[in-house]
Amino acid sequence: MKPISWGRVITGGIAAGVIINISEYLLNEVAFKKANEEAMKALGKTMPEGSGTILVWLLWGFLLGIAAVWLYAAIRTRYGAGAPTAVKAGIGIWFIAQLLTAIVFWNLGLFPLSPAILLWTLVESILATVVGAWLYKEEAA
Repeated sequence: MKPISWGRVITGGIAAGVIINISEYLLNEVAFKKANEEAMKALGKTMPEGSGTILVWLLWGFLLGIAAVWLYAAIRTRYGAGAPTAVKAGIGIWFIAQLLTAIVFWNLGLFPLSPAILLWTLVESILATVVGAWLYKEEAA
């Protein structure tokens, strides 16, 4: 079994992170901005703003992209290289990062469980992972 190509994980992960960050911007600043503000208001808070907040979210998007491509690289020996395996990795990342987090926030009474947001982030995770996986290649044997 060949080792994971970490340089390519980072390269693919950055590409995936760009997609995640664009999608998250559209999700949270355009499509669901008002709903997010209302949910925060119900908690007695306002949406955090400023360069520090943006930096954290950008870093989160890139780290999630890197994790997605790493998962793809890790499972491709079992499932084979290509888009079907990247879709599996994208669903796995979505399950851990989005679905489980949403369930926890809903169960704690912090935010409502939104099927629309879950669907959006599922598509986002799959698309980002497929693009990042496309850039991930291992050396020929």
